[in-house]
Amino acid sequence: MRLAAKRLAAYWLDFVMLAGVLGGMQGLLYLATGGFPFDRFKAGYEIELWVLATMSVPVWVYFIGMEYKRGQTIGKRLLQLKAAARDGSRLTLRQAFLRTIVRLLPWELAHLIVLVPEPWWDADPAYPGLIYIPNGLMLLYIAVLATSGGRRTLHDAAAGTRVRDAGRPDAYPSEHYRSYSKRHRF
Repeated sequence: MRLAAKRLAAYWLDFVMLAGVLGGMQGLLYLATGGFPFDRFKAGYEIELWVLATMSVPVWVYFIGMEYKRGQTIGKRLLQLKAAARDGSRLTLRQAFLRTIVRLLPWELAHLIVLVPEPWWDADPAYPGLIYIPNGLMLLYIAVLATSGGRRTLHDAAAGTRVRDAGRPDAYPSEHYRSYSKRHRF
C-alpha cells in the first residue's frame, strides 16, 4: 500500500505543479491583454479548443516526454519512483503515449462533458449525469491501484508498464529473475 500512496502523491505533486504553471500563465495572459482571448469565447467548443491547446497538450507533452526520456516525472523523481516496461527496460515512446492517454482520459472526458456543446455555467446541462463517467473512472483507477498494492494501474496494464520504488535496489526480484531467465537460457 506504501507504493500506491507514493504513486498518488507523485501524481498530485505533478498536477499541482502543472496547474500552477499553466494556470499562472493563463492568468498573466488575461491580465496583460485585458481579457483577450477569454472575452472572445462564446461557444463551448471554442473554450474546449483553448483548454485543449493551452492545458491538455502541454500536460500530455510533459507526461509523455518525462516518462519516455527519464522514466520519471518531477513528482515521481521527488518520491523516488520510476516507470519502466514490464521487463524493467526503458519505456518506449508508444508506452509513454499509452500511459498518458489512459491516465488522463477522465480529465479529458470531464472537459468535454462540461464544455461542449455549451458550458455548464451558461446553460442547464442537457445530460448532467454524464459527469459521473469521468468520476467513476477515477474511482476505478484508484480502486485498481489500491487493490494491487500500487503495483498496477489501468494505464500500466494498457501500456505494458509498471512503476517501481527507485529507492529500493530491486523492488521486483521475481519479475527481474523471469526477465533475466528469458534472456539468458541455460
